[in-house]
Amino acid sequence: MNHRFSSLALAGLLTAGLLTGCGASTPPSTPSPDPSAPVVSETPAPLPSESLLPSETPAPEATPSAAPESSSAPSTAPSSKPSAQPTAKPTAKPTAKPTAKPTPTPAPTPTPAPATSAVDSVWNEIAKSSDLPSLSDVDAATLEAVYGISSDDLVDYVCKIPLINVTATEYFIAEVKDGKMDSVKASLEARQDALDQQWSQYLPEQYELVKNYQLVTNGNYVLFVVSEYADEAVSAFNTYTK
Repeated sequence: MNHRFSSLALAGLLTAGLLTGCGASTPPSTPSPDPSAPVVSETPAPLPSESLLPSETPAPEATPSAAPESSSAPSTAPSSKPSAQPTAKPTAKPTAKPTAKPTPTPAPTPTPAPATSAVDSVWNEIAKSSDLPSLSDVDAATLEAVYGISSDDLVDYVCKIPLINVTATEYFIAEVKDGKMDSVKASLEARQDALDQQWSQYLPEQYELVKNYQLVTNGNYVLFVVSEYADEAVSAFNTYTK
């Protein structure tokens, strides 16, 4: 309590001195200290620490958060599907249409080939041989003069005789009308006899062809042939007339 009283007394003295100094032009003399008063330390109060200034207060350190657990599945799905789509569409279909279809030109109808008769087929097969001598067709008048056969007794015929008298080759193929076969065969046998007499005194090798002649009938068809290819002619005749 004495310490408190002493402090108050000292403060009063200091206040009176200040007031006196304000009223005089000369500075007041400093009173001598009371030896009985306790000495008050005038050590200045400490300033706040710079570390405690509000503007420089250190921010609390961030506590590291726990790392997320790894997952095999992706954490996020794709945010969106591709949004780009073709924006341009055909503005219009072609409006022009052909006003008329071209009319196709009809192909010409092929003219049917005439049916080949059995007589012609036999001769065409025989004619494939390249070794035949030069032969000529026999018309109706020559046929009757040489063979003694009237074309009126025949439906169809082919008769070939040599152009020159150095070969005995002859062909006669015919379709005979009903009831005329015997007459036609007799005329062909007479032709064979005339050839035999002609070639027996002439060329021996041609005479051999005459002796080996063929006279064959199939129904109303008849073949008479003097040739080195007589057998082939008979084969063709049988193929097309049976």
